[in-house]
Amino acid sequence: MNASRILTSIGRRFEGDQAVGPAIAGTLVLSYALLLTAAVWPNAALVAVFALTGYAAEALMGGRALYFGNALSQVGLGIALRAMIRDVALLILLARERTPSAGWFAAVAGTLVLLHVLRAVHSYVALLVTERRRLPVLTRGIDLTRLRLPAPPPVTVRQHRSMVYLDVPVVVGALLTVAAGAAWPVIVGLAVALVAGVAALALAARHLRLNRHLADREHVLKQVAEEIAAYEPEVVLYFSGAEDTVYQVNMWLETFDRLANKKMIVMRERTNLPLLGRTSSPVLCFPGGTEMMNFPMPETTRVALFPANAGKNIHMLRLPEIGCVFIGHGDSDKAASFSPFSKVYDEVWVAGPAGRERYRRSDAGVRDDEIVEVGRPQLAPIETTGVTPDPMFTVLYAPTWEGWTGDRFHTSVAVMGPKLVRTLLDHAPHVRLLYKPHPMAGKNDPAVRRAHQKIVKMIAEANAARDAGGQWPADPAHHAAARRRMEELTARLASLGRETGGAADEAEESRVAAEPDLAGDALWRDTAAEGEQAYWEAEGWWRHRVVTGAIPNLYACFNHADLLITDISSVVADFIASGKPYVVTNGADLPDAEFRRQNPSTSAAYLVGRDCKGLPEILAAVDGVGEDLMAERRSELKHQLLGPDSPDAMTRFSQAVDALAAKRSREIMEVGEPA
Repeated sequence: MNASRILTSIGRRFEGDQAVGPAIAGTLVLSYALLLTAAVWPNAALVAVFALTGYAAEALMGGRALYFGNALSQVGLGIALRAMIRDVALLILLARERTPSAGWFAAVAGTLVLLHVLRAVHSYVALLVTERRRLPVLTRGIDLTRLRLPAPPPVTVRQHRSMVYLDVPVVVGALLTVAAGAAWPVIVGLAVALVAGVAALALAARHLRLNRHLADREHVLKQVAEEIAAYEPEVVLYFSGAEDTVYQVNMWLETFDRLANKKMIVMRERTNLPLLGRTSSPVLCFPGGTEMMNFPMPETTRVALFPANAGKNIHMLRLPEIGCVFIGHGDSDKAASFSPFSKVYDEVWVAGPAGRERYRRSDAGVRDDEIVEVGRPQLAPIETTGVTPDPMFTVLYAPTWEGWTGDRFHTSVAVMGPKLVRTLLDHAPHVRLLYKPHPMAGKNDPAVRRAHQKIVKMIAEANAARDAGGQWPADPAHHAAARRRMEELTARLASLGRETGGAADEAEESRVAAEPDLAGDALWRDTAAEGEQAYWEAEGWWRHRVVTGAIPNLYACFNHADLLITDISSVVADFIASGKPYVVTNGADLPDAEFRRQNPSTSAAYLVGRDCKGLPEILAAVDGVGEDLMAERRSELKHQLLGPDSPDAMTRFSQAVDALAAKRSREIMEVGEPA
């Protein structure tokens, strides 16, 4: 691993901590040091201040500085030791003030030790409850009534770390004892803390008993298996990958839900389940390989669809009775669209003849009879009239990310992004720029992150200059109202995005998502459409945009763009459906003929090199002033990349599912016949 990747990896660990994490951690450590100092002094007022500061820092540590909290634990300054330091400071203060008497002092010390024991036992029981409620299989859209999932435990059990505040009554009582010179306040504080500790432990023990049957993981798996067998799914959408790749399965959800077959989604990483978009199909998530491999897939299941290549795919690929298909997450000239790994699947589905040809040229080992052309059903929302809703000529710059290979020309962002954007911002006549980078841009390469930040700054400055120039009509009140509306709708979408809402834990998530929320699905779609409209109304039609959120999506940007500028990626094949002109970046400055030979999807593209010199001429050719020389070729390429217009892609996709299911059923019957 090179130095830049090491630094990138370290930087990702601090995500969310960079702004306030060091301040919180520093305040926490300093508060305990000052607390001890104030106790030795002694100064009860300062002890109160620093104890309160420590409690506040502890509260912030769990949510705002998690990385630093873990780091403190690793160097021996964990939460238990910090609580002990606070109690030692309290005893030092009482000893220095000579209040209370020696007998009561010993009682205070002994009770504080007992509180630590209570806290430790409570944490142990709470962890057992939490572990039992971490099911071996997580579900959505599956009735788990027979599993008798109990209601989630209270926050004191789910977040046992909160027991760090158990000694608050003791601290308050001790400070009052010092102030009043009497023993009774600290005695009352000790009594309150003991009662609270015992009550919390009893509550945790009760939930341990209520959840005891969930400890039988085989029983849980059996109950889920019986429900799935009764449902009789015919086709499975299977996904495994990192959290930032969940978009690869999300792009298939609407298409998958439209299949007439009985459907089921299988996921492998528990952290990905909350990121899965809304779907009416039942969902199973198997975090463990053993559970996945031992789970009996219903005999009715004949087809499994894979949007991504991942090591855990093997757990489904091993089942001979299921026809496995690589459907990918976009059709492009990238190596991922003709990977030799595709040989492990029974079939590979591509959009059109160009996808088939890629495998032929690559010699990846996929036979021609294993390739099926199904089109791209996801492209239905793309307008094909060529008409855009805004008066100003609009350019969409949608570069890809840097990838895993280290190829510096994989993305144009670092190589030529700022120069390209500057050319567009300075172009006369004026154009509007929509900048929509790949969601993973800058994941591995700091240079890409820096270039992206520079582009964002350039666009902000260009917008400020346009606003100050006063050349275009503005309606500040209308734009402000649209922005507020968009923010409201975005927040509503976030709450609707997860069918399980704010469920307390995994068991509760599976329980509350037992039935498909069809009304919620419809509300989510309506809200997304309204939010998208508000997005475009929130700013003037002449203002440039940096589009990084969920609203608007890429296809909505297509519909507002007169011209696309992108890198070699699936964006090309998707945009070709619009029939509008597009530009592909040639950051390596290869000869045009060689670049087009290596990347057939650029045969109808205008090409621009690293110096961006030809870009003004391209803009002149496609904005109605000049002649669009690629128009006829784009029409031809559309059919090569996406296949015929009739039957439509959804019909072809459904037919491919049915054909493979029937084929696999015939093969099973033939194998099962006696010799």
